[in-house]
Amino acid sequence: MLVGGREADGRQPGRASAPDERRPEPAATVCAGVEVGLLADRALRDRAAGQVVAVFERSFYAVIDGIWICVGRIGIGSGPLHVVGDFRWSGLAVGDPVRVADSMLWIGATPLANLATRSVWAPPAVPHWSTASLRRGLDAVDEVWTGDLIAEGLAVVGAGHAPDDASALVRAAMPGLAALELILAGSDSDADRESGLASLIGLGPGLTPSGDDLIGGALIALAALGLIECRDALWEHCRALLDGTNDISRIHLRAAALGYGAAALHAAIHATMSGEAAGFRRALTALTAIGHTSGLDAFAGSLIVLRHALCAR
Repeated sequence: MLVGGREADGRQPGRASAPDERRPEPAATVCAGVEVGLLADRALRDRAAGQVVAVFERSFYAVIDGIWICVGRIGIGSGPLHVVGDFRWSGLAVGDPVRVADSMLWIGATPLANLATRSVWAPPAVPHWSTASLRRGLDAVDEVWTGDLIAEGLAVVGAGHAPDDASALVRAAMPGLAALELILAGSDSDADRESGLASLIGLGPGLTPSGDDLIGGALIALAALGLIECRDALWEHCRALLDGTNDISRIHLRAAALGYGAAALHAAIHATMSGEAAGFRRALTALTAIGHTSGLDAFAGSLIVLRHALCAR
């Protein structure tokens, strides 16, 4: 696993120590205004325990009772695995114990968040949409989905065609994109499964590689469109290939298979489906802030699905 661009040191996790009962009242030092994603919320039960597994500048990942969560400062945005707040921490390390006690999230002996007043984030309901609204939305996307915005990663494939001067990354993704199109078309052929979708899993640099982000965006768009059978077929193919990527990307893909992703991605998909150009522009700004290209790569996968849905109606 990569932690902050380097491999984790692999040391054994420390043991949780009971906080000193005579400690000062922690309420003044903990974050009270916490937002918790609907999947992360399942982990945050009293007496749940685990450890930190990855540490980054604005966030860290922990596994609590077998459930992954991402704890981060407000700038990381809302998402199904996220615990977001105005957090302050220092000296955090892989292996540090994490636990929940009396509605408080603890890192070792340090209280981090008061969970008693947490709000739970879930993606909003899919808006009313029609063929006409989807066409308007895609027209709005096409006005900006060009140039430097989509010069890196796999974002360019969301334009509906590969450029003549495709990058090496895009060329490497071609077998996977062809396999994705077969699944969207309802083909029963598994002939291209290993050489196709396998070429997307783990493809590209980053904590969540571009190929994984694209597949995640496709899964979430299929769920938004109500194409659950197609979503499940795509996930069934991909699930067998997850050894080809890293732990963190796998858990985001599993969330996408349930129809859940970053709030900005849901906003972009919904705005495109309902033809709300202004809403899409707002969502696009938020998407560009997700990773180096992760937000745009994910929306490219969504666009592949949305364009296919328009052609099929």
